[in-house]
Amino acid sequence: MSEELHQRIKELENRNKVLTTATEQWEQLQKMFLDSQATLKKNEHDLREINERMERALNAGDLAWWDWEYKTGAIYYNPERARLLGYSVEELPRNFSDVVNRIHPDDHDETVALIRKHIAGETEYYEAEYRLQSKSGEWKWFYDRGKVVERDIMGDPVLISGVLIDINERKVAERELTEAHNRADAASKAKSLFLANMSHEIYTPLAGVVGMADILKQSELADEQREYIDIIVNSASNLLSVLNDIMEYIKVENKKVELSITPVNIPQLIQEISTSIRERCREKGLEVLLYIDTQIPDHVMGDPKRVRQLLQIFVNNAVKFTEQGRIILAAEFAGWDDDSIRVRFRITDTGIGIPQHEIGRLFDSFTRVNTKIGKYGGSGLGLAIAKHLVDLMNGVITVESEEGKGSTFTCTVEFDRLVEQETHLDASGLAGRRILLVDSDTERRTLLNDYFLVWDCETEERNSLQEAQDALLHQFGAGKPFDLILIEAGTWSKEDHETVNQLNEASWYRAKPVLIAPQKTDFSTNGFKREGFRTLLFRPFLPEQLLEALKSALSGETSSFNLIGDAQFADLQRTEKRVLKILLAEDNLINQRVALVTLKKLGHETDLAENGVMAVEQYEPGKYDLILMDILMPEMNGLDAARKIREMESETNSEPVHICAITANIHKEDEEACYEAGMNSYITKPFRLEELNKVLSAL
Repeated sequence: MSEELHQRIKELENRNKVLTTATEQWEQLQKMFLDSQATLKKNEHDLREINERMERALNAGDLAWWDWEYKTGAIYYNPERARLLGYSVEELPRNFSDVVNRIHPDDHDETVALIRKHIAGETEYYEAEYRLQSKSGEWKWFYDRGKVVERDIMGDPVLISGVLIDINERKVAERELTEAHNRADAASKAKSLFLANMSHEIYTPLAGVVGMADILKQSELADEQREYIDIIVNSASNLLSVLNDIMEYIKVENKKVELSITPVNIPQLIQEISTSIRERCREKGLEVLLYIDTQIPDHVMGDPKRVRQLLQIFVNNAVKFTEQGRIILAAEFAGWDDDSIRVRFRITDTGIGIPQHEIGRLFDSFTRVNTKIGKYGGSGLGLAIAKHLVDLMNGVITVESEEGKGSTFTCTVEFDRLVEQETHLDASGLAGRRILLVDSDTERRTLLNDYFLVWDCETEERNSLQEAQDALLHQFGAGKPFDLILIEAGTWSKEDHETVNQLNEASWYRAKPVLIAPQKTDFSTNGFKREGFRTLLFRPFLPEQLLEALKSALSGETSSFNLIGDAQFADLQRTEKRVLKILLAEDNLINQRVALVTLKKLGHETDLAENGVMAVEQYEPGKYDLILMDILMPEMNGLDAARKIREMESETNSEPVHICAITANIHKEDEEACYEAGMNSYITKPFRLEELNKVLSAL
């Protein structure tokens, strides 16, 4: 084959390859075109479906979309906007300024300001709620939200898009709800005002009943008359308790109970609660024991009024449902961290107890869980109120009880720490001291031993003085004599007096004695004085009083009989020593009589003002030590009278007189109003002697 022919064949083969490749590429392009056509048709179909769904959603959701060309002011929207407002599409404005001018005058300026903030880039979105007027003349509420979706190279907006949503039904519902709330709030305020007035009208005559009955009890009466008076006092006190529970529960139910955080002195609070039940326990022959863990600082931060109210509920129930035995009120350290401290309050009684299957219903309102308690009365609200108070203080309540044997209520409360005032008892001088406890009651000995363990004392226990005599002699012979002997005097016998006389005659008897006595009105100290006792500690006592008794006995400096622990007796003695000049501002004749007689019996001089105007007129700087000011009085109420007196003192630069409010019911706002008016303290009607003494003893 010639070279020329060979070259020709080769060229044809190359052309054939190119043609084949081109054919394959054409087939691929044709396939890609067909695929693209199919994809385009599918995308068009999907987009059409999406648009249809969006249109249905817009129609169903009562909303419309809009586009605003910022530079021209032209605005476009779908026909749904016309339907929402009742116009035809042709009647709708096409310029942004015309749209804005149709906004309700009360909403216009705020809406425009929100739009400008978004355009300036201060917010991510523009959103506003405003009213537009429909064709029928009705103003309808809309929610409008938009965003700049396109800006030019200078950052200025080109296109702003958004949606307009009909929220008229929601706004109407909100308005109706607000109006209903306002009506309910007005009704609640009217109810509160009514209850405040009614409580005053109820408390005032009740104060007269209780006060005059208490005064009558102090006069000479036959046994039968005294029995009748006791019935009157108990009945009135029960009525007062029920009324207090109802008023407090109303506050709880209306969520009007709030905490007022101030320093709390826990030992003082425990003592006040103990004092409040003293007389009732004496009448029933109940023993009261106190225990305060010495790890608890004297001062913490909390609401003393609410803590007292909480513990008072448990203690009052314990006294009410206990006919014999004892009540124990304990405060125990339950832990702390940098900011808070937890205190566990434990109230134990030997009363009727609670069936196990009923404990779960204890804190339900208006519930009495034991059919046996019907004779004790009560509203059934106390524990429900207590549960609410514990919840407010981030606490928990637990109950242990056995029917017929008593109950223990434990509530753990959280307080804030008051680091700068965290002081503890100074037990220096007691470490290593040897103490002998003589008491037949294991529980009383255990409470004392808890103190002595913290104070690093060495203790031994004996059930009787006869056993103690042997222990004293034995330890003296072993070269380890006792420094102190604490003797329970509540059940002394003739043999006990003989044993003490024998000890006093023994040359080896060196222990300093402390007599622990029950707080009974018929307890005589004469025999103990003759037998050489110089320190007598009355139950119930605080740890600081126990410490005072121990140090007093160890010092050996007490020549007279040293009575420790009867705080109420001491307060009465202090107030009787100083004659106070008192102004009583009270308009009710019965309350006047009760207060005047009570103050006279305490030895004080009292002037009477029958309303606030007279109180201000009778006041002179330096003339009175105390003003007892009723809150609700004619012509001028107690708050205004107090303010006027404080103004007079300021003008004359004189020493402020102590003003104590007397009121039927103290709510938080009432208490704040008293202090804002310049008052120093308050007592509630009907006031108790211990409440009045607390005010008097502070002067």
